[in-house]
Amino acid sequence: MAARTHSADPRAERVRTRLHEAAFALAHEHPVDELTVAGIVGRAGVSRQVFYQHFRDRDDAVAAAFSVAFEQATADIGGDPRVCIMRLFDFAGEHRAMYRNVVPSSVTQRVVSAFRTELAPACAEIARTGTGPGGPVTPIAGLTEEAVTRFLVGGFMEVLRAWMEEPEARDARDLRDRVAAAFDTVNALLTPPDAAARF
Repeated sequence: MAARTHSADPRAERVRTRLHEAAFALAHEHPVDELTVAGIVGRAGVSRQVFYQHFRDRDDAVAAAFSVAFEQATADIGGDPRVCIMRLFDFAGEHRAMYRNVVPSSVTQRVVSAFRTELAPACAEIARTGTGPGGPVTPIAGLTEEAVTRFLVGGFMEVLRAWMEEPEARDARDLRDRVAAAFDTVNALLTPPDAAARF
């Protein structure tokens, strides 16, 4: 088991950062299932022994690298859930070429899970706004905030999956347009007809 995964030691954090960066860069260059610990440590300039102080294996390092990358993509955003979601999708759009290196691989589910984890709080905020006291969803359909959150996360994840898998969906602008259309749908479903504010 990785000994320093949660270490506050600045040196350990610097090493972890180098390993994250190396794993993330290599995932852009080669299919993940072809990556090796040797390749990651070579790129990071550390020893295998140091690698195993931080990660269990290659998949652990790659999944952690993506998790950190998703967190960093939204780190400087305030409380606007729409901006947070759009930033995550912009990040996905910028790194689409790497998609075929990750899917399918042994780490696919963990990368998808990391994206979903970063997406969920913004979806929960939208659900809270749409299902709170006097909100349009609770009195009309009896839906809970949790149910709406799951619906939103699933819907946005489907937007990403469809865009990644469709060969004609070529650029990040197309992804932005799809996310904007999803937001229009969310607005129509969760905003009362007389409300001026939009998410």
